[in-house]
Amino acid sequence: MNEVIIETAVQIVATLILTLIGVLGTWLTAKIAKRNELANINAATNEAIGAAQLTVLELQQTVVDGWKAASADGKLSKDEITQLGTMLIDKTMEKMSDSAKNLLTAAGVDITAIIKGAGEAMVQNMKR
Repeated sequence: MNEVIIETAVQIVATLILTLIGVLGTWLTAKIAKRNELANINAATNEAIGAAQLTVLELQQTVVDGWKAASADGKLSKDEITQLGTMLIDKTMEKMSDSAKNLLTAAGVDITAIIKGAGEAMVQNMKR
């Protein structure tokens, strides 16, 4: 009788331990997946920033210098600045990979805000 009780108790404890290992494994896998997802979002954000910085430099060479030279006061008009903002977003989005755009969109990240922020920061650095 005691043997049957001990055997049943051992089986219950073994089942509980296996269940606990499974739960901990699932939890750990979820944590690792979340960490990888955050790393991927960070990489996609960095891709957007890099593409925006490159686009600012390209626009400076191909558009801005010409517009400033054609202007009487050597400055850009508000319309030209607005056009540059649109060009920055369009050309940066063209440079970004579809996977980065999709990942950032799925994560609820405002890609346009990242591009504008990186572009503005790049312009400020160029002015210094």
